[in-house]
Amino acid sequence: MKTIYLISNVNDGGRTYLEYLLPALNALRNQYNCIILQTSTTGISKQEAEQLLNYPVQEVDLLFIAQLESQIIISNDAIIGVLVDDSNFSIFIAHGNVGMPVKDKHYFAEVTSYWDVIVSSSRSLSELINAGLQLYRHERNDSSIPFNRKSRRSDLRTTTTVSTLPVKIPAPLTFVSELRKTSEKYTFGLLPTQIGICPDGASLYECMGPVINTVKAQIPQASFILRPYMTDFDHPYVKEMIQQLSVHPWISIDNTRQSSKEFYQRCDTIITDASSGGVSFMLNTGRLPVYYVPQAGDDNAIVKTWLAKMGGYLPIARNSDELKDLLFGFELLKDEQRYSIYKKFYESEYSGQFYPNEVFQDLVQKKHESVYGHSSIDALGEITRYASGHPGESRG
Repeated sequence: MKTIYLISNVNDGGRTYLEYLLPALNALRNQYNCIILQTSTTGISKQEAEQLLNYPVQEVDLLFIAQLESQIIISNDAIIGVLVDDSNFSIFIAHGNVGMPVKDKHYFAEVTSYWDVIVSSSRSLSELINAGLQLYRHERNDSSIPFNRKSRRSDLRTTTTVSTLPVKIPAPLTFVSELRKTSEKYTFGLLPTQIGICPDGASLYECMGPVINTVKAQIPQASFILRPYMTDFDHPYVKEMIQQLSVHPWISIDNTRQSSKEFYQRCDTIITDASSGGVSFMLNTGRLPVYYVPQAGDDNAIVKTWLAKMGGYLPIARNSDELKDLLFGFELLKDEQRYSIYKKFYESEYSGQFYPNEVFQDLVQKKHESVYGHSSIDALGEITRYASGHPGESRG
């Protein structure tokens, strides 16, 4: 029986990031010898991981992973692609259910470029990954960016991108009655993405005062739950921010390290700067998020692309006045209108996509020839797009 290695290594990723491996494991566990490897950096114990996955987990160090050869490797952490030997066929499960307006013009290609396959959970995320890989490889080939990373694996290779239904939320809401009602005590989740990801001046931390003041002016009874990115709790700036906000009885800090799903259930609306958690919240509950994307990032190509793609599908505020207008509009929306916004977004990102279990089975069997490929990018950065990825259709 062929062996498949599934590797969890996201720093302090906990349950939230371990869950990205679950659809792949469920697709493969009955046909292959699946071995789950977890490092000590994940912030979740071996016992907790085994309980979540309902499967044995081995705790290993990075040296063990680096010594794997001629295997199929699936991971939730992009940096693993830099570490593993070139003889392995590697599949990275990208995080989130939508692309993000980040400052990195290569969209993290410095690490994702080492992978053979990147599985993403939306069309827009695949497009941003493609754009970042293309620019990165063009610049690598003409030596316009410095490169001194040591690796047993080349970052200039063929990479296939694959889009699936959301790996953690495969089933859409189909009825208006499935939408969760807004509570009388309106709870706002504040979900800043990791420090350093947003363009300068565009982080939710930098906009926290105007955002909170605008919400309280519009909805006086509002309360807030701040959920920092898991690795940011020890950052001096975040520590100071938490200290300042904690003096207010209507602001609490989510430091539970629980799965993000538990956080979503406590919120009526989520405000984020770039986190794909805003969309995950909408997919889980049918409630609407707000993306607060100030004009500080307007000269950034990735931000421009994201705004162009998402402007007609997600509630986006560029300043306090627009945030106030959105909140006022939310109060007037009927359930049918909320569902219409949800459905329009879902269809734009996921219509015609396939369940992850189908995709992972085909990827393991056919690798770059998988019928589910969205596109492929060669070592020079040239993109070949495939018609639709439907089974049985030509890859030509």
